[in-house]
Amino acid sequence: MKLLETLGIELSSRTPVTNCPYPLVIYFQVQLGTSFDDVTEFLLRDGFGIETREWLQRTEEKIARIIQGFAQQPCLFLLDNLETILHPANHPQARQARQAMSPEWGQFLNALVYQQHQCQTIITSRDIPADFTDPRYDNTEPDSELVHIETVTGVATKAGIEILRQRHLRDKIADLQWVSAKVEGHVFLLTQLAAVGKGKPGYLRKHPELVTKKAEPILREQLMRQNEAARDLLRRMCVLRVGIDCQGLTFLRLYQDNDSRFEKAVRMAESVIKKYLRRWGYWDLFKNLYEQLQPHVDEDTKAYCLMGIGEMYRDYGKFDQAQIYLQDALSISQKQQNKSNIAKSLSMLGDLECLRYNSEEAERLYQNSLEIYRELGDQQGQAISYGQLGNIHKNRSNWDQAEQLYRQYLQIMEELNQRDEIATGYGCLADIESNRGNFKEAVRLYQQSLKLRIESNNKLGIAESFGCMGHIQRAYGNYDEAEQFYQQALQIMTELDKDDGIALGIYSLGSNELAKGNLPKAESLLKDALTKMEKLEIKHYIAMVNYELAKLERQRSNIDIAENYYNTAHQLFVQLGAVQDLDEMEQEWLNLL
Repeated sequence: MKLLETLGIELSSRTPVTNCPYPLVIYFQVQLGTSFDDVTEFLLRDGFGIETREWLQRTEEKIARIIQGFAQQPCLFLLDNLETILHPANHPQARQARQAMSPEWGQFLNALVYQQHQCQTIITSRDIPADFTDPRYDNTEPDSELVHIETVTGVATKAGIEILRQRHLRDKIADLQWVSAKVEGHVFLLTQLAAVGKGKPGYLRKHPELVTKKAEPILREQLMRQNEAARDLLRRMCVLRVGIDCQGLTFLRLYQDNDSRFEKAVRMAESVIKKYLRRWGYWDLFKNLYEQLQPHVDEDTKAYCLMGIGEMYRDYGKFDQAQIYLQDALSISQKQQNKSNIAKSLSMLGDLECLRYNSEEAERLYQNSLEIYRELGDQQGQAISYGQLGNIHKNRSNWDQAEQLYRQYLQIMEELNQRDEIATGYGCLADIESNRGNFKEAVRLYQQSLKLRIESNNKLGIAESFGCMGHIQRAYGNYDEAEQFYQQALQIMTELDKDDGIALGIYSLGSNELAKGNLPKAESLLKDALTKMEKLEIKHYIAMVNYELAKLERQRSNIDIAENYYNTAHQLFVQLGAVQDLDEMEQEWLNLL
């Protein structure tokens, strides 16, 4: 802000004064989840006045157009808060520490250093981006001729005193000087200490343990001074564990549902709920917020909320509860003659029947949904239906039909530029190639899917891709590589606190150890997975792990124990109607005898 003021620019007005030495000044603040497309659109549209969304597809084209804009006239580009898009140290997807999460961001940062232009770029970051260096060499420092690194320290002691006095701290000057020097001019700590000592002259000097370079003692002191209602408010603000400053959602975190302003926040929060909470794996909060919205919305939106709650129960494996909510949503939608919601309800009921292994009923529901989406001209809805029908054929081992449907899904999602869904399409095609035994092509497609999911920071999708890559490596007999992928998937599922994903990750590691012949470790992992799966009541997973334990005991020549595990798995697969799993298990078991 001081730099912009020095140049004669008020950030709020975005209008430079006549004595600014740069004919163009561009300021962009990077936030959590900011994509390279976000900064590209901002630079070209707001910075250079160019509309290019449709014709710029490749990363190289986008970067070339930005550099061309920077080359046309001298300008100042302020890129703030860059550390939010950098990998932390030791991140498994980073070639080296502090590398950009998105390869597109990395190429752009490198271009700012090494390509020719007239732009003076100033970047603020808590870490030095590795992409400032020559990409041919890891762990090198930026070229000092091209990149100047300035370490910003705290404010001067005199300025620190002024900060404390501006916040009405009435201590003696000597005490204020002591406080400012002790925290080495750290502005945030100074503001927090001013809040602690306000109205109590001499308090900070009497409590030197608070005047440190660590924020925790200060924040604990402030927390203990709050009443219980205020503490509850703070807990509600922090419940997401991830900073989301979004209008509507922030409001819902702060106010009870009996507040008169709650209804006003509902409409603003709907899209935010789906965009952020589901992606980051906050399933309980997602479901609870939908339940809170219901009393405040019209019938159409109520159907939408019911579908959201049904979806949560479905994902938890609570199929009967999910059925109730989804049927209610369908009834409301039919009464309102809302064809879009009718199609969505039918589609979700089809998902439920798929999970129950009732493929014929699922296929009927998907086809009905597809017909309505076609009637409405809803391309995304049609694509989802193609994907669902593709899953039906994949489960029946109809690889060609499944591939055709998946390609229809992928084509539409590419036309709509839905990056997460494109990643899903590549993953589905990879599954087909894996089932055909074309592992090399499957790996290529999985890698394409993983790349897109990393770029969009889709953590759940990243974990799923790691799991699939692990399965491929295990099929190749590369057990150590498979273990690395499984461990990465499990780590993300643990961070997301996704119980079914954790259980599946442990199961995958156990199956990998069994394939390696490490029976004690395999047994420990598989039994741990079985305990978690039984708690979640996910019958398909329970059947899978029972069969793995049957194979394990078979290797130990514990025939009776092996038969018990096998019979349990067989019975569950029969109950589920999982014909393909049943056939594969029976054939493999016969070969083991």
